Amino acid sequence: MKRAWADCIGLSAIFFLVLLFFARLFYPEPKLLVTPDYGRSDAWHFSFATKYILSESLKSNSLPLWRNDIGDGFPVFAEGQTGALFLPNLILFRLLSPVAAYNATLAATVLFLGAGMYWLSRIMKLSPLPSWFIAVSVMFSGLSMTQLTHITLLQGMSMLPIITVLSILVVTRNALPWTGLLAFALSQQIFAGFPQATFLTLGIAAVFVFYHALLVEKNWKACVIWAAGVILGIIGGSAQILPSYEFLRASTDPSGFSPATSTMYSMPVKHLISFLQPFALGNPKTGTYPPFYAFDGSIFWENTAYIGLLPILLLPLALLYIKKIRLMPLLLCSMGISLVLAGGKYAPSYILFSIWPLTLFRVPSRFLWLSIIAIALSGGYVLDYLLRKTQNKRVHILIAVIVLLHTTQLITTWWSYHMIEPAQTWLSKPAIANLIGSDRVITVGHGAIYNRFVTKSGWNSPEPYRFLRLGLSPDSNVLWGVMQHNVYAGRYLKRPAITDSLLSESIKTNDRTATISAEKMLDLFSVRYILSFLPVDAANLIPVTSVREGDTDLTLYENPEYVPRAYLVSEATTAATLTEAVATLTGPSLPAGTSVLLETHEVKKIPHLASFISGLRGTPALPGGNTVVWKQNTHASVTLDIHTASDAFLVLSDTNYPGWTAAVDGQNTPILTANLSQRAVMIPKGNHIVTFEYTPLSIRWGIGLSLVSTIFTALLVVAPMLSSAVHIQKKAPGHAPHPPGTHHT
Repeated sequence: MKRAWADCIGLSAIFFLVLLFFARLFYPEPKLLVTPDYGRSDAWHFSFATKYILSESLKSNSLPLWRNDIGDGFPVFAEGQTGALFLPNLILFRLLSPVAAYNATLAATVLFLGAGMYWLSRIMKLSPLPSWFIAVSVMFSGLSMTQLTHITLLQGMSMLPIITVLSILVVTRNALPWTGLLAFALSQQIFAGFPQATFLTLGIAAVFVFYHALLVEKNWKACVIWAAGVILGIIGGSAQILPSYEFLRASTDPSGFSPATSTMYSMPVKHLISFLQPFALGNPKTGTYPPFYAFDGSIFWENTAYIGLLPILLLPLALLYIKKIRLMPLLLCSMGISLVLAGGKYAPSYILFSIWPLTLFRVPSRFLWLSIIAIALSGGYVLDYLLRKTQNKRVHILIAVIVLLHTTQLITTWWSYHMIEPAQTWLSKPAIANLIGSDRVITVGHGAIYNRFVTKSGWNSPEPYRFLRLGLSPDSNVLWGVMQHNVYAGRYLKRPAITDSLLSESIKTNDRTATISAEKMLDLFSVRYILSFLPVDAANLIPVTSVREGDTDLTLYENPEYVPRAYLVSEATTAATLTEAVATLTGPSLPAGTSVLLETHEVKKIPHLASFISGLRGTPALPGGNTVVWKQNTHASVTLDIHTASDAFLVLSDTNYPGWTAAVDGQNTPILTANLSQRAVMIPKGNHIVTFEYTPLSIRWGIGLSLVSTIFTALLVVAPMLSSAVHIQKKAPGHAPHPPGTHHT
């Protein structure tokens, strides 16, 4: 009973601290955390935007499989970071408003991380006060607090302690129910959408499993059972894994990043000082921390592993008691290895980042999570040892006071770090968005202006960033229903990346102007409007309106020669190689809107396509009576009413991606890759209804596998309880079996 009360007090105190830190997001008015990063605000342009997409979909009783308003169409579910199947997201974003759900998610994630670390410490037989110290050190560490801008990362990492706890319980207790719970928790971490968190979690969980199974229990079978639970959990995550694997295959780096890219954001040796003073190298809030491009890739919120002075001061004592605390050598070894891995290109371990699966991730600094957990646990063991070795109440009180001071230091260090703004101010629809309507836009010069503010003055003043939000940069455009040509994501699709590079080459920017030399690329991708923070030098663009804030202008330009999102063409040309395709797209032989570029290998595979193209040759241009009328336009479904006086191709300037199907008058028809990244279908002359539907097989297979795994997982959890109930029932006095030769009266 005494232990239960102590744990209730400890967990309640953790809850109170989280409430204290995050209450300002709810009261006296709803607020949003919109802290800038370099080139944009990940909190605003990605984290909140993707969760807004999730909220919008869940409230319409669907999943956010595809968005047609970013990147000319993008598979947001397959990309993964929406976290659409993560249980807290499913509940909060279905029931609450987007702002309330987002803020509740931030608070719940930190709470879950702290409660998980407390439980982990208690399972490792530490007393309540050291366990509380460990929980507070991790949940209010520099990594946790600065990463509030990256909710997907934090949600994934918040599952690390609970999965580690369940792993320990698998090898030390009744394996069946704990194996089932482990599988469920691991699948949930996969659904959170940050694979690197799962990789780190399995790494540290394996350390504890082998420690308990081999060094303490001396039981190889327990390791096998744990591995089975991990495999079951991975299968349970198939609903996310299979679509994400399909996305990876279509991305710019299907086999993983190059060693240079995978070690891009490594922790420099000089950043070790941040363990003692988080702002020793500067504070990005005040603009004093060097930008990553001037610091060889170092980023403050990735490399600042500050967990307070107390855990660092306890490290020498950890070395002193290394022989008295059995787990201490393993913790210190884990800390050293993770620090070396976090060094990435600055450490001898750099060669490992050319080997799969480390090539799948870009930020070696995230191994610092394992470092701070090991340091916090080491300090907790020292405090626990001191408490157990002395019965002097004054010493106990002194230790408690020191832990409280440590907690205060951590909270006050990060209390004013983030930029927190009234939600209504940021969510109010910009007037420019009303002018754009349902047409496609591209934003120019946003990143350079953002970096100018971030690197010179940080975010002490919110006004510049309030103005920058008017640029509708991806993915914030989804908040107001604006279609943006570009997309901001963790990974990018290969085909759109190629065409985007062609467009980028035609837009040259400097400190004063943006010069657009090939407006044909804007036409080809149905970009009607250009929002620019720089004056645009282009012959055919028409200024529509302009807004000014300080010395910064934002101007909306119209491209009068843009091609509609869906159109008919009577000419087609083919390309056999990428070089040939690029030359055709950028050359004069492919008039935007009247001809389409197809790919030779597809033409050869599809029966009758070559003859269809041949039949178009010599056909006069489509007469003006040909029409394309939009009947339905949702994110995952398009229906068009077509009338054409001759055979033609219907071109939809949306991204072509596996899972899209097309039908003409209800009959399936192949989707052709048009203009390198778009869609086209053959249309015979006459009146037709054309539909495009996104129904990916990868998601259907993934959900099926996840359901099977979930059922099996549930059986593992329930079976021991049912077995116990049956066993008790058989032993009940009124149900004893009758001896042979007797009868019941």
